[in-house]
Amino acid sequence: MIGAHTARALVDLRQDVLVTAHHRTDVPSFLAGKVTVESLDVTDRDAFLDLGNRHDISDIVHLAGTIPGDDPVRFFRTDTTGLLNALDAARTWGVRRFAVASSLGAYVGRTEARWHEELALPTVELPHPIIAFKKAVEPLTTHSLQGSGVQPVVLRIGSTWGPLMDPESPFNPIPPYVSAVLRGEEPNPLYADDGGDS
Repeated sequence: MIGAHTARALVDLRQDVLVTAHHRTDVPSFLAGKVTVESLDVTDRDAFLDLGNRHDISDIVHLAGTIPGDDPVRFFRTDTTGLLNALDAARTWGVRRFAVASSLGAYVGRTEARWHEELALPTVELPHPIIAFKKAVEPLTTHSLQGSGVQPVVLRIGSTWGPLMDPESPFNPIPPYVSAVLRGEEPNPLYADDGGDS
């Protein structure tokens, strides 16, 4: 969902957009005929780098990620490999900017009512492996790109919603809750410790 809306925003800015997808290569109707789609397993370094042989790539927006299963090490290995391959591609191709998805969860542990980029990020227990990975993405990205000429852009993304949101997503329970109420249905209960508010 975030990727499709990001692609649309770039198309609206008259950018040529290459979208990569691993499992699903179908595109929403609002992107049909406006983007190029390539199937890519981001953990395959050679396949990732080969994109640069077929396309003129000037910037990268890396939003790829997986959903953790029972093995957190496997999750971290998969997503870290994808990140490092994307960073390798950015440096190899000499792109201008490399934007990467982090999370507002990076601020977990701060007590201020207003978060901003100058706040130190505390070392605290995090409520979910995705938030832990996204917090680690920030120094991995900025340090990997130092001296490369590639500008790192860290996107601390908060809750998302919209027409492409998975209604079963555990990461943003509020829109389905409100939708159920509007339909006159009993919404699923919300729990303080389910991570939906982080």
